[in-house]
Amino acid sequence: MSIHDSLPKIGRPPISQMIMDLTTKYLLSGELKPGDKLPTEFQLAEKLGVGRNSVREAIKMLSSIGIVESRKGAGTFIVSTMNSSILNPLILSLAFAQGTSKELIELRLLLETGSAELALPNITETDIQRLEEINNTLKQEANTEERDRKRLLDLDLAFHAELYKLAGNKLLFKVIEAVHTLFRSSIEKSVGSDPHLAYTNHEMVVDAFKKGDIELIRRKIKESMKYWMDTVSSR
Repeated sequence: MSIHDSLPKIGRPPISQMIMDLTTKYLLSGELKPGDKLPTEFQLAEKLGVGRNSVREAIKMLSSIGIVESRKGAGTFIVSTMNSSILNPLILSLAFAQGTSKELIELRLLLETGSAELALPNITETDIQRLEEINNTLKQEANTEERDRKRLLDLDLAFHAELYKLAGNKLLFKVIEAVHTLFRSSIEKSVGSDPHLAYTNHEMVVDAFKKGDIELIRRKIKESMKYWMDTVSSR
């Protein structure tokens, strides 16, 4: 029996439920494996008993969190390599809650500024140097002739992860680590489009930390995220 035949008709569920079925039941059970091709939108809509628009939206969300990828002229496939944290129930439930762009921006701002507030009292010169090292590496990568978008993304994420760690709250870091998956696609787009701006924005936040003023840090974090916020708002 193929995956096409085994998909159950589930009437008119919310998209989140359909996605849970597609990911947890078939990926975790091994019926779908990395590199497998998904059925077409028409086949999925017919088997699941939902409209094609719902399937299209579901596939779009799966793509945004790195579970599937569309290949022009070939179809939609499960990605070849996948971070196991992607299937974290928290990530899935948030990803398919269909929050607005405004809510996504508010969520990241709260995480960034909250972490900064916890980090400020304990941040050391060594910590500042580590942030600057990561950011300088980002600048070097941005100046290469052939930019590696994945490398740029990894460096940007590493900078923010370092700030989160400095907050010194392991529970907060775990939550942020999971939730940050929601931002990955939009961050990749913004830093890939203008990595020099990403470097400048990071530098602005580090300088605010050096001054030790939490209100200034909050303002600079919000200012540093403007281009990313514009990217999210335009999606």
